[in-house]
Amino acid sequence: MKSSFLSLVILAMIFVSCSTQEEVNVYSARHYDTDQALYAEFTEQTGIEVNLIEGGSDELIERVKSEGLNSPADILITVDAGRLWRAEEADILQPFESETLAERIPSSFRHPEGLWIGLSKRVRGIVANPETVENYEELTYEDLADPRFEGRVCIRSSNSIYN
Repeated sequence: MKSSFLSLVILAMIFVSCSTQEEVNVYSARHYDTDQALYAEFTEQTGIEVNLIEGGSDELIERVKSEGLNSPADILITVDAGRLWRAEEADILQPFESETLAERIPSSFRHPEGLWIGLSKRVRGIVANPETVENYEELTYEDLADPRFEGRVCIRSSNSIYN
């Protein structure tokens, strides 16, 4: 619940800083029911309608690029830091400042020039069979490159942005 409230506060600060109108246009590549609930709660608490345009991160970045200065997008939500970098490289982000967000979100989750903030963090854990892997509790990512694990590691392709 505390996490949901913090998320709502963060979204509210982002939305309100982006628009003084009675609606905000969100281009989102996220697909979580919790996001939908936050948008609804935001609208209920502020009266500001959230217009949601969904698609893949790369698709939405291209859409904003093609719309140019006429883009109705107030907020772009991608699914990972790699896509944030792509959006920055495409020069489609505008800096914003929020004292509230600066107080609540560590600097490691904020662009140094205010182009983006991180909403969530993913952990890439290692899962091992304790019956076949010695000292599995102490495995590191570096250990997975050890020859003893050759042919035994299941992971996404090395060209996946999630790695």
